[in-house]
Amino acid sequence: MEKTYNALRKYIEGHLPAELERLATEDTPLPMPDRIVFGVADLTRYEQKVLCAITPENEEEGGGTIADGEKEQSFTVGFICRGRQYDVLVRQMCRYALAFQDIMRGGWSLGGEVRNVALGKTEYFPDAGTTEKQMTAAETSLLVTAGGSVAGGHDPFDDEDDFL
Repeated sequence: MEKTYNALRKYIEGHLPAELERLATEDTPLPMPDRIVFGVADLTRYEQKVLCAITPENEEEGGGTIADGEKEQSFTVGFICRGRQYDVLVRQMCRYALAFQDIMRGGWSLGGEVRNVALGKTEYFPDAGTTEKQMTAAETSLLVTAGGSVAGGHDPFDDEDDFL
């Protein structure tokens, strides 16, 4: 899961800024999140106005081959927005989700790091904070088909010691 997270983080960092720039307007700024967190984000530890959290959900062995494992891995990718007027936060929530969906539609292999990425359901939380109208969030589920070293597999015939 961690190798897939790293591939996903790298893909987001490389592709999301241009998409956010395209969707940003004067009344709805869309800065690139300063941090991409692995796991559930404890918001008391972060001060950023926009935070991205990639949470591993589950993993299942797939078909693969004898020498090359394959895993189906589920993640939730969330964007948390705060520190602005409520109407801006709602627009940001929708646009961050849209930007993420758009880059993932073109990133089915995360630049060749995985075998496939499928977008799932996106949920919107227009009032996600502890105080009313202070925070919004959007979460999109992903199903990643990982193979080779990303899935943790290795070719047993690569180990010379296995034959001795």
